[in-house]
Amino acid sequence: MIYLITIITPKAIEDTIVDWLLEQEGFTGFNRIAVNGYGMTERNMTLRERVTGYTSRVMFQMHMPSTVADTVLSNLKKNFAGSDIHYMITPVTEAGNLASYDND
Repeated sequence: MIYLITIITPKAIEDTIVDWLLEQEGFTGFNRIAVNGYGMTERNMTLRERVTGYTSRVMFQMHMPSTVADTVLSNLKKNFAGSDIHYMITPVTEAGNLASYDND
């Protein structure tokens, strides 16, 4: 089984997460996407975020075999306990790269 792991972090730790992901084994890469988070509690928001109504976040996505996903999630929890990180794991029915696809 293949899983998609999505990790949403504060912008302040973006570079730390990039470095950490590059150290993980078992998958070939990840995507980084700037996102805005809505519905946050005001106590966690800066004054600017309270005015705009959203927090600036960074979302990372990568897919990998379930055994690797278990290890990555365990490492994430161990290395970033107490951090304002949200994660999701979703089953993937198929994944690939069309660069190697031959239509003949």
